[in-house]
Amino acid sequence: MSSSTETQAPQPPKLKPQGANPLFYLPSTAGGRSGPASMRSKYNMVLAFVDATAEGEAYLQSLAGVYQDILYAEARVIAVVPLPLNSASALSSRLKLPFALLADESMETTRRMLGGEHASALCVADRFGQVHYLAFARTAAALPPIKSALDWLDFIQVQCPE
Repeated sequence: MSSSTETQAPQPPKLKPQGANPLFYLPSTAGGRSGPASMRSKYNMVLAFVDATAEGEAYLQSLAGVYQDILYAEARVIAVVPLPLNSASALSSRLKLPFALLADESMETTRRMLGGEHASALCVADRFGQVHYLAFARTAAALPPIKSALDWLDFIQVQCPE
């Protein structure tokens, strides 16, 4: 029997290597709600969860810097930030991001997707939702270089050229 004062163990992440990309929706700076389901069967996907730090902003700028390469790989970016929608919109405008940010103010979705130990992640999935690459980190500063995502997108294109 558990009492309300006991601390619960962190839930395992829903996002798993070689698993199916979990579906979720969050408020989008492009308007409405968006998430991985809106891209399934249409595009390969780079999914980035970044913290609201200077390093997180730099990571988003790195993604923006290679966005044409991402588009060439028939992929799109979904980036999730732990901010209210108005702050995420201001960040997107300030950084001139070519992709929408999803606002996860409460971090509920981030914790569910990444488990309790991580606040940042980089994931590459094919158009069918299969995760090919996944890296978790406590902060955006510890995420792998964006080149990792591009390499995996190239691999996916070779494996599934349709």
